[in-house]
Amino acid sequence: MAEQNNNQKPIENPALDKAMEDMKKDRTPQNESAFVNAMRTARFFVPANIKKVQQASANADGTVELKEQPQVSFILFNNQDEKKYFPLFTNIDEYRRWSENDQHQLTGVSFKDICQILRKNNSPDVVGVVINPFGHNILVPSETLYRIQSTEAIAPGTKIQIGTLKEEPTPLLDGVRPYLESQPAISKVYLRVMKREDKEQPNFLFVVDVPPTLNETELKSIFDGLAEAAKPNMRNVELAIVPLHSKFGTEAIKGAEPFYEK
Repeated sequence: MAEQNNNQKPIENPALDKAMEDMKKDRTPQNESAFVNAMRTARFFVPANIKKVQQASANADGTVELKEQPQVSFILFNNQDEKKYFPLFTNIDEYRRWSENDQHQLTGVSFKDICQILRKNNSPDVVGVVINPFGHNILVPSETLYRIQSTEAIAPGTKIQIGTLKEEPTPLLDGVRPYLESQPAISKVYLRVMKREDKEQPNFLFVVDVPPTLNETELKSIFDGLAEAAKPNMRNVELAIVPLHSKFGTEAIKGAEPFYEK
C-alpha cells in the first residue's frame, strides 16, 4: 500500500489546484501567472520504489563499515510519443485516481526538489513533469521548469552580484542571433552573469531591450522563444531573462555593452 513518509507534513495544494482549474477553463496571462506562482511554493506527492541497500564506507581508522542507505527509484509515465514524465500529485485524492496507487510508496518533493531531480537524471527521454495525470493532466517541460526556477521571486534582502563573463560563450551568442534577427521588437540584448547568495551556481542573464508597451503575453512569447533558441548551448547553466525597462534590468546593464544590437 502506498504510504506517505511519517516525517512529512500532509500535502495539499488548494491554490495550485484552483490555478490549474482556472487555466484549463481560460488560459489567460493572469491565470498562467497564478499557476506559476502556486507551483513555485507547492509540495507534491511522487510515487517511488524505496528500498534500503548496504553501502560500504571507510572509517578514519581504516576499517570498513556497512550502513543501510535508502535507494529511491522514481516512477515515470510515458506519453503517446514515448517521452517520459515524472508524475506529480497535488494531494492524496489525486494520487488515488491512479489504478496502481497501492503498488508504490510516496515521497514528498518541493518544486526546487523536482528541478534538481530532473537535472540529475539528465536523460533525453525524460522531458518534464505531468501534474495530476488522471485529473488536470498538465504537462510542464523541463526547460519551462528551469525558467520558472531561474525567475522565481527573490526574497527581500537577498544579495545579488551582477558581473561580466571573463570569456564570452560564443556558441550561445551565435546560436541566439538568428532568433534575435527575426524579432522586430528586440533592439538590443545584453549578456550578464548573475550570482544570488541563496543559490550555489551563477546563471546567465539576458537583459532585453523591448518596447515597454508590450503586454504580458507578447513579452512572454518573445522571452520563451529566446530561451528555446538558447537551450542547445546553455551548458547546464540556468538562464534568466528580464526586460531592460524594468528597474532590475536597468541596474544590471550598468557599465556593459550589448552583444546584439539591431
